[in-house]
Amino acid sequence: MQKEFSKDKFFSCYAGTLSYLIDKTSIYLRLRGSILLAELGADITLEQFITLDAISVCKNLCQRDLAKILLKDRSNVTRILNILEHKGLIQRIAVSKGNRIVKSAELTKAGYEMLNKTQNKMKNDFNELMSGFSSKDLKTLEKVLNEISSKISEKASIQI
Repeated sequence: MQKEFSKDKFFSCYAGTLSYLIDKTSIYLRLRGSILLAELGADITLEQFITLDAISVCKNLCQRDLAKILLKDRSNVTRILNILEHKGLIQRIAVSKGNRIVKSAELTKAGYEMLNKTQNKMKNDFNELMSGFSSKDLKTLEKVLNEISSKISEKASIQI
């Protein structure tokens, strides 16, 4: 005889938590982004696309600040920047920050062309995914996620 499915028991595990739903959504969004880049014939990964996008919007970022934006450690950012530089999509330049010289990255002509080729499709696809939700609901979700991140950061003494 089969045991009856216990909803209470299932949802008391990790797969029924808010953390799981956030992880799952993030994974689905990343997979969707990777699929779109492949469909567009872009020879870059989603990580590389996000890095190009950040560099295009935030000028003269040092690697440490870029790592904070990308939520990556500096060694991963170095790896991504090396690949982008090797592909000719960025160039590194020395900039003055305070009393010191730091390296920053800027897009090359090829980097801007890659963003132009991919950015609109990526943004339009995301906007289409979100179009089924009201602006009010999306603002509420954004506010709640920011509050959760802030509380976790404070409680765990995490600084990104």
